[in-house]
Amino acid sequence: MGLFSKKQKQEEKTEETDSAVLAENSKAEATEEEENSPSATTDDSQSNSQPKSLPEGPLDFSQITAEQMSDYADFGVFLVPKMPGLAVHPESPLDEKSFGFLTLQYGKAAVELLAVAAPKSKRLWGDLRADIRGETTKQGNTCEERVGSFGKELLVQMAVQAPNGQRGHIQVRYCGVDGPNWFVRLVFNGVVTPDDPDLVTLEAVVKTLVVVRGDKPMTPRSIIPVVLPDELARQLSQLQNA
Repeated sequence: MGLFSKKQKQEEKTEETDSAVLAENSKAEATEEEENSPSATTDDSQSNSQPKSLPEGPLDFSQITAEQMSDYADFGVFLVPKMPGLAVHPESPLDEKSFGFLTLQYGKAAVELLAVAAPKSKRLWGDLRADIRGETTKQGNTCEERVGSFGKELLVQMAVQAPNGQRGHIQVRYCGVDGPNWFVRLVFNGVVTPDDPDLVTLEAVVKTLVVVRGDKPMTPRSIIPVVLPDELARQLSQLQNA
């Protein structure tokens, strides 16, 4: 596992979309009334109200044993499998040791991980898919809903402009996993073809990832921070100073 190594550059419009969606999401579900509001479609409303079960991956902390802990690197909300060739990048600093996102990269494939608190009685992915779909299409991008490795997902063809002025598109996959009292949003970029070896390996890593929600009361949709161990925090500080 590599830390703070160079990752593929994400396009500015992807970041703009994520920021807009997160800003909108942070306002929602602060009260009990908002938590029980209807979703955008009948199918999503029915799905959101279904009882939660333990996910097939990423896993909840309750799904691993104490003996398995040594197989993981501790990043606070995420326990990341120790694996050669896997690069880990903390993103969006909240303070000196904590971050909002964690990006994993293996070869040409990368995925951005965001974990938020969630009500035990409601799934979030149906509403969040509608938010992302609305925001991306409003920006002139095309958005296709389909079933993928993590269930229902969105494939976005995002318009970008190269430094030389030439316009093109990149593909971004938005996936979501509803845990017992948490939700993880996955944004895959880089290689997105389903049979690419790098992507297959990265998806397998994500499915063995462990989410540690903790017992602290949190407002629904508030970010559960990525926390660096002391040694890694010192390494990052040294790299930033250099």
